[in-house]
Amino acid sequence: MTIELSGPIFKLDTSHFAAFFAAVSPSAESSDPFPWQQDLLDQVAATGRWPDLLDVPTGAGKTAAIDIAVFLMAMRDDAPRRVVFVVDRRVVVHQAAERVRRLAVRLRERDNVVVNAVADRLRALTARIDDADDSPLQWAEMRGGIVRDESWAMRPDLPTVLVSTVDQVGSRLLFRGYGISRSMRPVHAGLLANDVLFLLDEVHLAQPFAETLGMIAGRYRPQPGSGLPDRWQVVELSATPGKIVPGRSIHNLGGRDRDPAISPVLARRTAARKLAVKHLVRGRGKDSVSHRDALAQEAARLARSMIDDGRSAVVGVVLNRVDTARRVYDLLRDDRSFDCQLITGRMRPFDRDDVLGEVVNRIRTGRVRSATDRPLVIVATQSIEAGADFDFDALITECASFDALKQRFGRVDRNGELSALGTPSESVILATLENVNPTAEDPVYGPALTQTWAFLPESSFDFASLQPDPERISDLVAAKPKAPMLLPSHLDRWVQTHPYPDADPDIGLWLHGLGERRSADLNLVWRADLTEALLTYDEGQSAVSLVNACRPGSGEAMSVPVHAVRTWLAQLADEKTALESAPVFDVEGVLLEDPNGTRPRRVAVKPVLRWRGDESEVVRDEHAIKPGDTLIVPAEYGGVSSRNWDPASRIAVTDIGHRVEAEQRLRATLRLNPAVLGSETERLPPLPFPADVDVDGEVDDFSAVDDWLIRAGEVSAGGDLTGRIVAALRQDSRRTVIRVPVSPGDPASLVFVVSSKRRLPVLRTAAESAGETVDSEPETSSFSGAETGLHDHLHDVGEYARAIAQACGLPAGLTNDLALAGRLHDVGKSDPRFQAMLRRGRLTDMGLLAKSAVPASERAERERARREAGYPRGGRHELLSVAMVQLVPELAASAHDWDLVLHLVASHHGYCRPFARVVHDPTPVTAELVLGSHRLVHSTATDLARIDAGVAERFWRLVRRYGWFGLAWLESILRLADHRASAAEQIRAMIPRGR
Repeated sequence: MTIELSGPIFKLDTSHFAAFFAAVSPSAESSDPFPWQQDLLDQVAATGRWPDLLDVPTGAGKTAAIDIAVFLMAMRDDAPRRVVFVVDRRVVVHQAAERVRRLAVRLRERDNVVVNAVADRLRALTARIDDADDSPLQWAEMRGGIVRDESWAMRPDLPTVLVSTVDQVGSRLLFRGYGISRSMRPVHAGLLANDVLFLLDEVHLAQPFAETLGMIAGRYRPQPGSGLPDRWQVVELSATPGKIVPGRSIHNLGGRDRDPAISPVLARRTAARKLAVKHLVRGRGKDSVSHRDALAQEAARLARSMIDDGRSAVVGVVLNRVDTARRVYDLLRDDRSFDCQLITGRMRPFDRDDVLGEVVNRIRTGRVRSATDRPLVIVATQSIEAGADFDFDALITECASFDALKQRFGRVDRNGELSALGTPSESVILATLENVNPTAEDPVYGPALTQTWAFLPESSFDFASLQPDPERISDLVAAKPKAPMLLPSHLDRWVQTHPYPDADPDIGLWLHGLGERRSADLNLVWRADLTEALLTYDEGQSAVSLVNACRPGSGEAMSVPVHAVRTWLAQLADEKTALESAPVFDVEGVLLEDPNGTRPRRVAVKPVLRWRGDESEVVRDEHAIKPGDTLIVPAEYGGVSSRNWDPASRIAVTDIGHRVEAEQRLRATLRLNPAVLGSETERLPPLPFPADVDVDGEVDDFSAVDDWLIRAGEVSAGGDLTGRIVAALRQDSRRTVIRVPVSPGDPASLVFVVSSKRRLPVLRTAAESAGETVDSEPETSSFSGAETGLHDHLHDVGEYARAIAQACGLPAGLTNDLALAGRLHDVGKSDPRFQAMLRRGRLTDMGLLAKSAVPASERAERERARREAGYPRGGRHELLSVAMVQLVPELAASAHDWDLVLHLVASHHGYCRPFARVVHDPTPVTAELVLGSHRLVHSTATDLARIDAGVAERFWRLVRRYGWFGLAWLESILRLADHRASAAEQIRAMIPRGR
């Protein structure tokens, strides 16, 4: 194993940025940076400090701040290692992530000298470890809450760009990451609170979170003397910043940006006229449903009219509610004279990618317009407001607050081409009597919607030229609640991740502010092989085994408000109740229209599986459904139409679990189940079933599946997804074949799940490289599917921890402590019963193991091995590791901070923050290990789980020494070194002998 840090390379300076920007920018954009962008780079390069506020108008290229930040990362050693771009619009998150993806791909290419220099410098920041991916830039889109998809959180030293919503990044920062396992929450907090540049796009959408970040930046950074570097900055980006706060540094456009001779593209954009009229819609009834139906009808009529008059080839229709947008789409979808697409934030990411892939070239900024273009109507919600690269010829929008309308009009004639040709866009702003009722308060925009409607001129006007008086702007912008004061006592509670304290403050107040009850999201995943009957059998254990064989991924997870999911599942459980839509918006933390709902209070809901790995459970009570949950639901429940959330739909939802495995994880997996394969079953050979193999008695499971794969490969088209998966599985002679149940209580109702044990190149045609993952759940991390010796693993983790700590800029003392903790962290695995469990329940003299050949997906086999080995249920090895090393004075003397070393060993799976997990062990044994010149011996009865054992006191001493976030960062470095070493060991074990 070789670990090294790259040496010095070509020195970059600010004069190289223009060439870099031209090389990495999307082709539709200007090839040269705008003057304000170059000025910003020059300023930060000289001072090391970003401005507090980046105040530039819509269409001026704020997203390019990501490119600037990456270039600065290559220029300055003290630049933050991670960039987090935050915006509270899901479709915008996706488009920003696409920009970052292209940037990461471009940095891997070797055809431009400046890009090469940036890439080499970024690589030099990273510890080069074995055969680790040498990608200069890691990137990720936080669009779900499933821990195995969080490849960005695998390396603290790797230059990274994250694109996220407030809920996803904010919950992680505050130690309560929505949807990720409790054990990984300190890791995510450590990574996001250290070595990070936050870019808050359209900060007016997330003012409470901006205030929270400001309090962390001002009061809760690492203490002097801790030895931890402080590279953490927050920048607000906005086209509508609101009132100016004295003392804040601001960067905005200058005269050169508006000069057509110097910056023709930006000058044309800022000079574009955007004509509009407002139109009041009157419903036939007095109830809200009647008003919204009338609004939908009128929006659909106007869209047809704009297409028919021939002036607008691409029309955007933007509504404030998902159900209203769905209604407009239903009215337009069957019209053959134009195409129509529905885009909301309530879509599965893969479905959204498919929709955007079909239309992106027809709506992107800079496209070539032609009279022969087929007309297109995009029906959308607030999800496209901020930063989306959509360029409509005209807009039909429901009235909103002035700042929201400004964002929506930023998607109209975005490049200024129509206005420059003398045919400026003509748009319509709609409202109902309910919208503009002075006594009403909109759940998203409050009284600002009514005030904005009154502010808009009665006759045709140029929206781009509207400039509200400074004293009135606050009435036209949706009021944002204030974040509470962030106190040390709050952090003292959140930093306790195992177990949580009884007094656990709701982090939503620091993400979305004080006020009335507000919505939060969870993730829904649909599976065709999961049935209601299986969920209600054997307390859901069979259902857990089934899902465990093909774990859910964020690409198939739809974000839906908790209250909407509760209502939907409750209505499904009551067959006498007609399915209806609970109000759903595309804004996080929106005020609920009616927190208690007008429906009768329900408790029972249709059963669903709350996914938490081995700790997954079936939920049947609506109040047990929490924000951030990942719920696996039977596809037969419905809930999706036109690829968007639709609780009234009972059509079975398409299962895309195989696609997630292939395109997100680059792993080939097939569930040989007719319900999953659907129509594919007709063109494939007859599926093999365990019952047939058992009757035969002469063919084992592997051979039966192998025979089927050969026949399937002969008939399956190699270019489609199933064909590529079949081809990949045939290439892997070490693939896993397991049996899983699909019907309760019927031993014959088993199917095969076949999975590759390694990433296969044949699948790269469908995906960019995704970081190699290793299971980080405490209960399953020792079951990697590839045997690894304990001494080798201890050595590897120690060296990985040292290299990563050095790359992160930690001083020598802390670096040595992390390396020492890595060499000691797993010595407790020398427990003879643990060793027997890793060897399928049989103890041998073949040497000590750190990892078992049993894969984590084989849950039944893991449990059988544990019972046969006599290892206690829920047993842990971390405290035994501490007990075995803490009385060795030579080890303590070699440490810079022995307290830190012991805590890192105790907490390397997320426990002991502050208390250890209590495990009943009626028959303790003696563990023994020789480590170098030290013989470590201790009974497995350590007594360290006692409250007075000193584990908790040590944790609090270290919190005070390194800070709430600093200690979490040190923990994350060791834990991610452990994960990285485990992944590398697994890869090496999978390489066929002789290579």
